[in-house]
Amino acid sequence: MDLPHLRNFRQRAVMSQEQLAARSGVARDTISKLETGQRRAYPTTIRKLATGLEVEPQLLMGGVEYLDETPMVEAPDTPERESKGGKIGF
Repeated sequence: MDLPHLRNFRQRAVMSQEQLAARSGVARDTISKLETGQRRAYPTTIRKLATGLEVEPQLLMGGVEYLDETPMVEAPDTPERESKGGKIGF
């Protein structure tokens, strides 16, 4: 699996490859090869790197980062909502 955002997340964490290697248990040489696209990552490697960076594994693979992690609360039913068949939106 490709890790298009590995270098970006590592740099945002202000971490060198050596520091990430120490925190994740993944060899520095492997991190270098993953960042340059010379090697593909195994799922276990992705999980280790994500743990070392304190991010979700999906983010390293190009997933979306949500800055506001508070759950959305659905608005209570109102007469207007019920009259539209319970649908909200366009």
